[in-house]
Amino acid sequence: MSTYKCIVWGTGYDYEMHYNALKYQEILGNIVIEGITSNQPIYEKLDGHRFISKSELENIQFDLLIVASLGKFSEIMHEAMLCGVEARKIVNIKIFALPELQLDKYLTLRNSNLTIFSNNCWGGLTYSRLGMEFLSPFINMYESVPDYLRFLRNSKHYLNIEPTLERYVYDSVLKREYPVARIDDVELHFNHYFSFDEAINKWNSRVSKVNWNNLFVMMYTEDYEEASQFIDLPYASKVCFVPFETSEPSLLSISYSRIDEMSKVPFWAIVNGLAQGAYKYYNALDLLQGNLNHERIELRY
Repeated sequence: MSTYKCIVWGTGYDYEMHYNALKYQEILGNIVIEGITSNQPIYEKLDGHRFISKSELENIQFDLLIVASLGKFSEIMHEAMLCGVEARKIVNIKIFALPELQLDKYLTLRNSNLTIFSNNCWGGLTYSRLGMEFLSPFINMYESVPDYLRFLRNSKHYLNIEPTLERYVYDSVLKREYPVARIDDVELHFNHYFSFDEAINKWNSRVSKVNWNNLFVMMYTEDYEEASQFIDLPYASKVCFVPFETSEPSLLSISYSRIDEMSKVPFWAIVNGLAQGAYKYYNALDLLQGNLNHERIELRY
């Protein structure tokens, strides 16, 4: 395990809420906090650490800049980069709240420029929880399973096509319309976007960031035949969440002992809840590195 020299940027509410998580990593010997800075230059020392000015950053040797402000992460990251801090050194403090965080493993994954394809919001929610950049166009949207499978069989072909507006549909849950676009014979439901222009701008900017050398493909389905089609797809790193028992290595059965209590929850909601941490099942870092697992529900002690 490496020991990372860190600067913490931010001394407000988010710093306070994650303070014990940082101290735990210090106790484990995973990090050493070399100094703290923020837009509140009212301290000389804080929690046993030297308070430094932002102008000192370029003169201090450190491995990670921990941004301790969830709401201003992008703003602080931009300011830090103007101060000469490399983007790869900047991490969100929220990752220190991840269960059983292994910092080396996390940083390896974060710096691998992983692209996640998913047929619902799972990919975007996973990126967000792990504080990773969206390197996929499949963010805040969904596709039907038949359309998604068709896309996965020839993904480069489809991503080279400019989406066209098909129609607007009304969502009774959102209580508004959202745009549906088409790429060849595949429909894209941009249900978390208000306009086609907004959706297409995000889609195109993220298509350009796809890392074809490091893909993770996710799908969920409750249908045996659709799961069987997923198994045959030629992707090295993939998972399909299913609610039934299976021994197939690319399918992960999401099954709880008190399954009757889960029967009222739609399967898609369980899948999204897994990404957010509302439901526990797998270790996300291991999963995204190709190790399908159910570590969170195992008896280990």
